[in-house]
Amino acid sequence: MKSLASAYVNLLKTSIGSGVLNFPYLFKTYGMATAVALALVAGACASTGLYLLMLCSQEVGRGADLGLLAAHSIPYARTLVDVAVFVKCFGVATSYVVIVGGLLPKLLATFYDSPLLAYPPFCLGCYVLLISPICYTRRLDTLKYTSAVGVVAVAFVVAASVYRYSHELPAVDASFSYGHTPPSVYWLAGLGKFVFSFTCHQNIFYVYAEMEDNSLRRMRRLITVTALSAFFLYMAFGASNYLIYGSTVRDNVLMNYPEDLLASIVHVLYVVVMGVSYPLQLAPGKTYFMNLVGHFGGEKRKNSAAIGNVVTTVMILGTYAIAVSGVGLGFLYAIVGATASTFMSLILPAIYYLHADIEKTLLLTLMSYASFLIGIFVFLTTIISLSLRIPVH
Repeated sequence: MKSLASAYVNLLKTSIGSGVLNFPYLFKTYGMATAVALALVAGACASTGLYLLMLCSQEVGRGADLGLLAAHSIPYARTLVDVAVFVKCFGVATSYVVIVGGLLPKLLATFYDSPLLAYPPFCLGCYVLLISPICYTRRLDTLKYTSAVGVVAVAFVVAASVYRYSHELPAVDASFSYGHTPPSVYWLAGLGKFVFSFTCHQNIFYVYAEMEDNSLRRMRRLITVTALSAFFLYMAFGASNYLIYGSTVRDNVLMNYPEDLLASIVHVLYVVVMGVSYPLQLAPGKTYFMNLVGHFGGEKRKNSAAIGNVVTTVMILGTYAIAVSGVGLGFLYAIVGATASTFMSLILPAIYYLHADIEKTLLLTLMSYASFLIGIFVFLTTIISLSLRIPVH
């Protein structure tokens, strides 16, 4: 991953995998203006977190990761860090399989009239088997071409949404909120979804290690461009779909689409997007699980290729099993966003920076405290919402 373009593609693809699908529903939950404002805050906090991680990585060098930074800053919490990153990666990978499970049976039914292919566990199992070989690669740089395909596909999906908005009338039974909806407990339950959508922090270290020129100035430029690209893609997709479906929009807006040619093309592309995004989550997930293996089984087991392949296989089987169990996509977004994603993108970078033995600025110190407090708030409100059994869609 020697070039800035390659790093940008991999980082952007990690960010925009499945979270883009939830933005029309976020517009419905919060209202358009409020959703845009919350997305800006989440993107700014996530970008700050990425930059703080890069500042702290100067002490460790190219081999830095969240676990090693924890060893330098908060060694007593290193195991918790590894668990959080693993949960985030596993949860996001699972959301990809859930999305495909909702799209693939209907998509195949348009080409083949077969009861077997219309059976979700079967067609999803075939899909997972097809993409599994890519998941065993050792370097993210080898995935740059699949990532590029994913980014182009997402861009087309967004463009198709804008085209549909310009050529379709709004749903007749839908209502729209252009400012904000009345504040409710649903606001609290959905905050983690914004954090989820801007989290790519587990892969920033791979980018940092593999880029030929990984100076702070270059990394700052990469982080800024990636965050802005993700934000504008989210807003274009969210607004264009919400302005069509309004209050009738579903957590996976692709399920709102009519059965026409454009929808079929979008479904095909999104199945491809999920396939090329899946390995980008499993790779760091395996790395951090192997860190846990090292904590309890020693360095020899941590570096074992055989154990690593077993872990990858178990993760693949686990994501498939959860997907066919019928878990809701909105629930995955909320719980992963509020827990693992919040720790990775808001809480941990702030703690690392405040504990790091580096020159600090007043602005970054204040932003670190702000990100930390926002992270704690998102975590607590979502957990309380779930404990009170407030529906999360």
